Amino acid sequence: MIKLKSIYDPRHPDDGYRIFVDAEWPRGVSRGKSAACDWMKSLGPSVGLRGWMMRNTLKISQFQDKYLSELGRDDKNPDRVCKLMKEYGTVTILFVPDDQWGVADTLYRYLKAHCGLI
Repeated sequence: MIKLKSIYDPRHPDDGYRIFVDAEWPRGVSRGKSAACDWMKSLGPSVGLRGWMMRNTLKISQFQDKYLSELGRDDKNPDRVCKLMKEYGTVTILFVPDDQWGVADTLYRYLKAHCGLI
């Protein structure tokens, strides 16, 4: 199972393996407080795509297509998530709640398909 959860929400025993996927660590969250949280920056949008986001603020669907294309070129980390899901039963993708671009939801849908859950 793959779940989505805000990084600001408290850890819960059924979170399984927790992965934070943003390029920058969120303010107000100590890394110690998010123990057992793997930080997989490379699962988030690339620096180039983040720059494109800032210049094209109204093109959310194009962003999601570009992000899916990036994810499709990198099987190493999505494969790792699938292996972790098999090992831990559940992987929880942690995100920052002001995700107006839909990064977390796009990644969630991609990983579910990649890991054969849909």
